[in-house]
Amino acid sequence: MTAWFRKDPFHNLRKALGEGSVMTNPEDLAVYAGDATAFRASPSAVVFAESAPDVQTTVSFARETGLTITPRGAGSGLSGGSVPVDGGIVLSCERMKKIISFNPRERTVLVQPGVVTAFLQEMVAKYGLFYPPDPSSHTVSTIGGNVAENAGGLRCFKYGVTGHYVLGLEFVNAAGEVIHTGILRKRPVEPDLTPLLVGSEGTLGVITSVALRLVPLPETTAMLAAYYSDAESALRVVEAIISARLVPSVMEFIDRRALAASAAHIGVSYPEKAGALLLIELDGAADEVAQLREAVDSLAERNAVEARWATDSEEREKLWRLRRGISPSLIRLSTGKIHEDVAVPRGQLLNLIGGVSEISRQFGVEIPVYGHAGDGNLHTVILYEAGNPKSASRAKEAVAAIFHAAVELGGTITGEHGIGCAKREFLPLQRPEPVINLYRKIKAQLDPDGIFNPGKVLP
Repeated sequence: MTAWFRKDPFHNLRKALGEGSVMTNPEDLAVYAGDATAFRASPSAVVFAESAPDVQTTVSFARETGLTITPRGAGSGLSGGSVPVDGGIVLSCERMKKIISFNPRERTVLVQPGVVTAFLQEMVAKYGLFYPPDPSSHTVSTIGGNVAENAGGLRCFKYGVTGHYVLGLEFVNAAGEVIHTGILRKRPVEPDLTPLLVGSEGTLGVITSVALRLVPLPETTAMLAAYYSDAESALRVVEAIISARLVPSVMEFIDRRALAASAAHIGVSYPEKAGALLLIELDGAADEVAQLREAVDSLAERNAVEARWATDSEEREKLWRLRRGISPSLIRLSTGKIHEDVAVPRGQLLNLIGGVSEISRQFGVEIPVYGHAGDGNLHTVILYEAGNPKSASRAKEAVAAIFHAAVELGGTITGEHGIGCAKREFLPLQRPEPVINLYRKIKAQLDPDGIFNPGKVLP
């Protein structure tokens, strides 16, 4: 029998979901083969769901055909979480972008997983409300992906992470059933599975809607750009602010390499003697911000090369572009990069920076560092020559050394990016075998056939 005469294995799924909902062309598969990491694996098909019934149909089809499912949001992840390492089906939720319901009085919103974070923030702001989680990729990242990774963001220090705002979930389990958690439960006496699903990286089910809590929109904001001669001087200011019990909404640290790359990328200048930058944002009631600004100013100006408050929204936006432009700007410095995040107790930030500098020298690779100094979560970007096996090998060794250094300082191998396939071999550094076995038992209970996102998290 000739190849063209063989039956399309996805014929029944196409018929059930409609034309344009299932793609199998090689060029389409290539687009959905990776995320923001260098990991790539081609799926057998990409399925675009628009509703929970579509997801149920896809899960039932996968069970019948023995295929696996890799859920996907915007593909902006940095841990290989949406890479279909086992082939199978990539189940894209990007078309699931409806605001299902919105209750400004109760400060709640129910959304499909494909809603873009920035879109939600802008929509609720019109009603004087605020959705605080703010990943750097907020203009493209989706709520479903944020929940799956329990994403952090720039405002973690004051407002916490995505999981702090999830009131309930609807998801499709491995049996193809629709399950409700939290405030969406049909019977409140049922066990609440919300904490299990948040941060599960798509390994336990496919999220089809998310109930979120909102908070009042801050009355005003103020933003400070404080430049220092070196990283130590900048991080000493972070320690001083925290010791004084002051709570900015944002405290971002940017080292010399990252600052230079992003400034060149977006075309802005900065003081010649600057070796590090702190971006500090305050928000709240006008009188509260005024008092906080005075206290922060007195601490931040110590040993600063230059400390300047943004005078208007345009200047503030320029500073945000500088911060958000770091990751894309660094690829200009090399042909390859490995973007990792680690978190340590805040008192260990200086030791982490020192350890990364030593690792950079030891392996001969550049490692720009930046991130959320307020909650001890820093991003390390290992730069290397993509076509040079020796350079790539040194970069991977440097990554392992950074993970070991973070754990030795009482920290973690990821602060907000997840484990995915990028870090799963390092999970035993972070968790003892009995805990990992407990994770395996939970996975086996909720997904006995291993349908959802295989090859992720568990070593």
